[in-house]
Amino acid sequence: IAAADGLKSAGILEFGPNNTLFVADSLAGTIHAFALPEAGAAPEQEAAFNLQDLDPLVRDALGASGRLLYGDLSVHPRTRDAYVSVTGAIDGVETSAIVSISRNGDVQQLDLEALESSSFTLNEQADANVTFWRDIPAPTLTVTDLDYANGEVFVSGVSTGEFASTLRRVPFPFASTATSSSIEIYHAAHNQNETRAPIRAMAVVDLGGVPTAVAAYTCTPLVTIPIDELEDGAHVKGKTIAELGYGTTPLDVVSFSVSDRQGKTSDFVLVVNREMDADLITLKDLAEAAAGPGLSEPVPYLGATSGVQTVPLPLSGVLHIADQDSQFLLALRRDLDTGAMELVSFRKGSFFRLSDFISEYNFPDYAYKDDPMSTGVRMFQNMLKSDEGYPEQLRQ
Repeated sequence: IAAADGLKSAGILEFGPNNTLFVADSLAGTIHAFALPEAGAAPEQEAAFNLQDLDPLVRDALGASGRLLYGDLSVHPRTRDAYVSVTGAIDGVETSAIVSISRNGDVQQLDLEALESSSFTLNEQADANVTFWRDIPAPTLTVTDLDYANGEVFVSGVSTGEFASTLRRVPFPFASTATSSSIEIYHAAHNQNETRAPIRAMAVVDLGGVPTAVAAYTCTPLVTIPIDELEDGAHVKGKTIAELGYGTTPLDVVSFSVSDRQGKTSDFVLVVNREMDADLITLKDLAEAAAGPGLSEPVPYLGATSGVQTVPLPLSGVLHIADQDSQFLLALRRDLDTGAMELVSFRKGSFFRLSDFISEYNFPDYAYKDDPMSTGVRMFQNMLKSDEGYPEQLRQ
């Protein structure tokens, strides 16, 4: 992969304070902090993204050709534009870049060289001589996720230390030093303690007044790690609070809030998985599980789940997801019929796209009953039709 604006690779993205965009360059073992230009106005109203064929828009903006690989998605906290890391062939050379994408489909490549920036290089980076499945270099796992919280960047990944799974705390603005802790967990589906496999996705949240990393691993233990335990050189044992299912890789852990029509706000954490449904968990249940003993016994059979209660959500094809605003989550996903990359919003509380389906309600001769339940269904479907760009199909 070629260096583009100083990047060897462009992976995980995260917004920080003062219009700062963090970019993880896993192949270089470096975290970059770019100061973006002064943000424009916030949108006048919250509305969904409905970009259903993203590749041509991104290729045109980059002057790229062929296949595009998408690294991550983050949402600007003010403009609510999407920021996406992507790799594609530019002048025949695989090149990584960052683009911003508005709801109307305007795609702009960030000129990173023109932005004020700072960088932090991680110590004990993954060994370039190690590969997985013959051709996956270990440095691609140097940074598996990052999150910004309380003046620090938290970076998960693999290192060359005695225990490979590492969680780092990097002060921001960047200083010359950071803390690095090895992480051990109990994996109930494997019935063993594990020290090598890295955290694949995480979010730092407050659980009962304790700042905590909620971390998801492949195949799929969910673990809580109090931030105060992450001292330099410490070997930390996370608390396994759930087994979410086997044979899958978590892609994102996102925390967000949902308000109902009465104004009551509820807080959640969402775990999006590559090979199975997503898991929705209340922050209250997470806090109670984190305060409990955790799992210490194996699950009874392959595929059994255990621990904190979750709600399965139908988010098939989602590669990355982010908290868009008070009403929507924003997702990069593949259309399973066409293979097209989409940038689309999901309304919080429903967590699905009505236009993905052809159902009884879609037939022109369907008539809603005159009762409270049918009225509620009609209003709900009309709301989703408006969200997804089908106002002509509203039913009275």
